Amino acid sequence: MIITDRLNLNLEFGKFVKIDYQVLDEICDFMRKEKIFKTYRPYSWDDTRFWLENNKGRREVSQYFTVGNAINFRFWWKEQDGRIAFCEGVKGGIKVNGALYMWRSLKICYNKEEFPILDADKISKISISDFKKIFQDDNGNIQIPSCEERVKNWRDLGKKLREYWGGEFYNLLKETKNSLYNFIQYSRQFRAFDDPLCKMTMVNAILHQGRGLIKFKETIFPGIDYQLIKQQLRMGVLVPKGNVKNKLMNEEFLSKNEARELRNACLKSFIYIMKKTRIPGDLIDNKWWFNRKNCKDENPVCKNNKTVHLCLFSRVCRKKTQFKRPLENTRYY
Repeated sequence: MIITDRLNLNLEFGKFVKIDYQVLDEICDFMRKEKIFKTYRPYSWDDTRFWLENNKGRREVSQYFTVGNAINFRFWWKEQDGRIAFCEGVKGGIKVNGALYMWRSLKICYNKEEFPILDADKISKISISDFKKIFQDDNGNIQIPSCEERVKNWRDLGKKLREYWGGEFYNLLKETKNSLYNFIQYSRQFRAFDDPLCKMTMVNAILHQGRGLIKFKETIFPGIDYQLIKQQLRMGVLVPKGNVKNKLMNEEFLSKNEARELRNACLKSFIYIMKKTRIPGDLIDNKWWFNRKNCKDENPVCKNNKTVHLCLFSRVCRKKTQFKRPLENTRYY
């Protein structure tokens, strides 16, 4: 039994989107036969441009992962003229975007000791101005949206870590006794990790397990964000209906119910893949998330015959590149 069954997650959908199970079965067949899914090991999250070095202690690495994942959501915003702007810039001499811009900023802050981001007491009291300084690019421009929401997550995380877990997330990790169910339930006490579909909680679990800080008894499931949804739309797995289809093509905001149903269907499709292929969810999440570089909003590699081979899923993808990332004002993904 996959843990989503035990969690009794509400994964209802059908009004705004459906799943094409014929396409999904083709993807499952492809994954069962493809060598890379048999030999690949989950990513270890030890690239020192973004994450801590291997000689750092387990407690320190766990705290770093959790502090980062507490603000690991929505790296885009809509400008007044209607354009979609993305979190990107040069940080520490490296051009990065999205979540990697966030991780790069944290690593620079950690290296230079600009702010004690691993100190629960300090982040529980962090000011908006101190937070924004961490995420300025090399030219002094703030390149991360929703700073107020992110600060709320850090303050809540720091406060509750200090009050209940001795200031360290690693104490919570040990208390789980390697149970992913316990990890999810304990994490729900934090504002940052109260998403009904557990996106940031799953990403935190993926990083902790990938780095070897824990080995969960149960299988992790993918963290459903806009990158995974976009790829499932383009592959033809998720089939949006009516006005939702138009919104996804025209970069219009989804309603809360439309967005939730889309995420429900997306998670349902990955649960189906996990059951059919017996491939762990953290490995699946890795392959889809890293493929985001090939499946860009504009000019994905499949639009060019010379680069189409770069996409792992090009042979089974329906290449519905008219679909963009789903837009929702959210702090969950």
